[in-house]
Amino acid sequence: MTRSRALVQGVALGIAFLGSAGTGPVPGGGPGGRAADAAPAGARPTPSVFDEHPGGVAAAPRSDPALRARFLAEYQGVPADRRRTVLAAYVPTLGVAGILDALEAKYPTCHDHAHELGKAAYAATHDLPGVLQACSTRCVSGCMHGVLMEAFAEQPQTLRARVATLCDDPAMRRIHKRGDCVHGVGHGVAYVSGYDMKRALALCEAVGERAYQFYCASGAYMQFFMTFEAKVAARSDHYPCDEAPRFAAACYRYEVFFIAARLGRQGKGLPAVIAECLALPTRVQPACFHGLGHASVGMVMQSPARIREVCEQGPEAAQWLCIQGVVEKLAELDQPLALRVCAELQDRRADVCREAARNKLYATRKAGLEHYFVGY
Repeated sequence: MTRSRALVQGVALGIAFLGSAGTGPVPGGGPGGRAADAAPAGARPTPSVFDEHPGGVAAAPRSDPALRARFLAEYQGVPADRRRTVLAAYVPTLGVAGILDALEAKYPTCHDHAHELGKAAYAATHDLPGVLQACSTRCVSGCMHGVLMEAFAEQPQTLRARVATLCDDPAMRRIHKRGDCVHGVGHGVAYVSGYDMKRALALCEAVGERAYQFYCASGAYMQFFMTFEAKVAARSDHYPCDEAPRFAAACYRYEVFFIAARLGRQGKGLPAVIAECLALPTRVQPACFHGLGHASVGMVMQSPARIREVCEQGPEAAQWLCIQGVVEKLAELDQPLALRVCAELQDRRADVCREAARNKLYATRKAGLEHYFVGY
């Protein structure tokens, strides 16, 4: 099983229980509602933990069907740790776009598959602009993330300087807005730092203003959870978030899926997750509630009124960051629906919600921004 699908299935209980609001775990899919590789025909796509910046429908396959089929047969026939060799062998013939056609058809989320493709493609060509163009935003920008991981492994003595300038490079800006890019940089710096998160966060400082440092941290923690999901799932504490020196909200954005899964296995519901967030030191409660909002996007998509159940809890800042966790991501998928969610709220909460719906992901100015920078 691939890491991305394993993580989706590993947190399935948590997402199911969030959807049932305390009635216990419900059989079914993971964060994206995907117990299998594809959603049922006609179903509304629900974001997974990996859909940090959800894209549109993949382009129609353009590559040779027979060659795609041969690639997939070989790719699926080898252990996961040998798949990069297969990818590298097919880059010259099927091309990056053709391989992505095959991966998207077989694995609609395909994020970590595309990580390995991006690594293999850059290692084969060392053509950063060309490979970024071929990767585009496909597989939820996973291919781009892999390119950065491989590129950052080169010339470590110049890494900080490259982190500082990459997201302003014209080749990158033609495809990705700056927030998407710095999130991808976070994946790369976690990887090349050997998952030493203090070192990774120090490298994130080079991307510029503090809001972008946070978005870089979100990519670094996402990469951490993708790599160590079994280790995290086996624990009963808030590791690694309880060690986060800053940007704890970037960590809880993914940690709450695991908290929810653990509590779901105990037959506990949404109130238990809220209680865990409220038991934290006051300064990091907003970080935990931000993760709760992010974990609740699918539930609120289905029933907008439940934004109150999830996000009208705890201190004012915790409510704001929870609303942003839901609505910024939801607005990327369906902005009119995000505004309907905001209509369920009143007073300052409604204002925060409408701002989030306008901003979508990666805003550098928003209510409560200072709470995103807090750590333990």
